[in-house]
Amino acid sequence: MQAETAPMIVGMAMDATAQLAHLEDTPAYSTLKQASLLTTKYRKQCFEDIFDGVDLAASSSKSNNLMQKCIYGYYACPIVGCILYNSTHTEFFVPAGHVGLLMNQKQEYLFAQPGMHNISGCFMTHCGTEKLPTNNALVHGNRCILMVEQGFLGLAFDNGQPVLLPPGIHVWTSETLTYDKAISLDQHMVHLGPYTLITVDEGYAAVTQDNGKQHILPGGATHLLNHKNWRFEKFLTLKIQTDDLEQIKATSADNITMQVTSTVTWCIKNPTLAATMGAETMGVGTKAVSSDIPKLRQDVLKQAIASLASFIGGVNYSDSFHMAATVQGKQGKSKQSPAGDEPEAEEKASKTMDNPLYDVDRMNDAVRHANSTAMSYGVEILSINILSAVPIDTALTKALACGAVASAQALQAETAARGNAKAMKLDATAAADKARIEAEGLAQAEVTRAKATAESARLVAEGNRDAANKLSTNPVAVDLARMDKSAQLIGPSDKFFFGQEPSYLASLVLKGDHASKDAKGGMFG
Repeated sequence: MQAETAPMIVGMAMDATAQLAHLEDTPAYSTLKQASLLTTKYRKQCFEDIFDGVDLAASSSKSNNLMQKCIYGYYACPIVGCILYNSTHTEFFVPAGHVGLLMNQKQEYLFAQPGMHNISGCFMTHCGTEKLPTNNALVHGNRCILMVEQGFLGLAFDNGQPVLLPPGIHVWTSETLTYDKAISLDQHMVHLGPYTLITVDEGYAAVTQDNGKQHILPGGATHLLNHKNWRFEKFLTLKIQTDDLEQIKATSADNITMQVTSTVTWCIKNPTLAATMGAETMGVGTKAVSSDIPKLRQDVLKQAIASLASFIGGVNYSDSFHMAATVQGKQGKSKQSPAGDEPEAEEKASKTMDNPLYDVDRMNDAVRHANSTAMSYGVEILSINILSAVPIDTALTKALACGAVASAQALQAETAARGNAKAMKLDATAAADKARIEAEGLAQAEVTRAKATAESARLVAEGNRDAANKLSTNPVAVDLARMDKSAQLIGPSDKFFFGQEPSYLASLVLKGDHASKDAKGGMFG
């Protein structure tokens, strides 16, 4: 039985050791552990290790209690036996998860394990039974049991020195070590006696003062301030800020006073310089943990307003109306002009037609002007944006608007005239192209027709030549052909008179052209 129990006990001890090895893996505990501020010498691996050699183990049972009572005559002689048994025995039961509190004849403080107890002795005192609390100490005289929950830290003091107890069960016997409280580590700033544990989120920086020396703690980590004079001052946000600038009355280059509404976007680029030169960090009394930077924000807004006023002072506000009219005229022109026509000219025109109040290049100059001062206290202004700029004089606004309408109408008329002229030019070009194409088509047709006629004549001539060559080889065919040609010479209305004998006619017909000529000569001669 003991051989089977021993491996189980060893296995449980190994599991407890492995569990204890990962109790301080979180960043807050790791920071304290690296500073050697965590005290683990009082920590026990399991509940059973709370009880040392002087404490009492559960060693009784109901049968044992009954037997002890019978020995003292508890039932045989109830009066004497009961008095004698109760004066010499202490009988009690400790439930699971509880601890029995005892004092012996030397007035030493003892703990009793859960279970049934039957203690022989006249001077053993049972002081009670307590449940083991969480994040609170069970104090019995100079002995203390403390169970610290994960995510908390036990704070105790020994002769005025802080003792930081990590998660687990801690047991000690001491006349000077006293438990104070359990502190949750889920806050950004945790005070541990003279120490301060600070967790800084990403996108922030913590400003601290170590005896007047400023230290900036970066975000994304947990930091320890290891003595009382190293104090936390403020959180600085490094995130991008967008603030509304107060409405200002600014005068443009053409002496028009405007009510300007605008915004500014900025962020802290150098937290050390910002905390030293710009942010208000030192205060009197206790301050709440805050990341607000009112003084620095006020400085940024004032500098942005100054640069914005300088920008507006170089702008002719009346040009914005003419620019609006020009843009309207350009839109009408773009609808009438074909896409892709004169891209360089259009790009040049678009650059010159930008509203001067929203000129990106000039506004960037204003931003650079603001940053020349803002960077001296660690701030970069990313952009200044004008939302509206309205003249205070409404009559002046109406007059400028009328001029803009007139300019727009003139531009529209000019654009329409240019469009009509361009359309007529395109029509003339199209007509000329059409006539040229038709002439080229006719010429090509004539050339093709002439080539076809020549080819036909050549083929006919070649056919006649081949026919003549074939006829020359046959005398009968030659005579027939001659007769055919002679017959063709005589029209249907021709009349011939011959002064020769009839036999001459045969010679005339057969001889062809020469005989006919002779006949005609004879007739007319």
